[in-house]
Amino acid sequence: MFSKLYKYIFWAGYTAVLITSVLKINWSLNKVHVNLITFDLRLDHLLHLTAYFLICMYYLAGRLKGFALFESNSLRKFILVTVLLGTVTEFVQLWVPERAFNVLDWVANLSGIGLGLIVIIILESRRTR
Repeated sequence: MFSKLYKYIFWAGYTAVLITSVLKINWSLNKVHVNLITFDLRLDHLLHLTAYFLICMYYLAGRLKGFALFESNSLRKFILVTVLLGTVTEFVQLWVPERAFNVLDWVANLSGIGLGLIVIIILESRRTR
């Protein structure tokens, strides 16, 4: 039962990320106000990195509990669908008004996946010892 719930939550989140990539967003994460000083900082890149890292940590939590998203080659398939998500969400923005494809957002997506993958590999290798 929990294994199915784990899968449903993953795919619901996956779908939510796809949907948000086509919504018009009118707020900016690029300005940071510190007292009387304002400076530009691309916080959206940090948001992208963190979101994809957390997707990887969700996958890892499931693996540690004994759940699998896929019957075979689960890690490879997870990486494939997550990289596909990070890529599609950026490219689809080419056709969304007031949104734009941003290579640095895409790199941040892939960096979050990469960092998550490093953590997954380290923790799983320690667990098998």
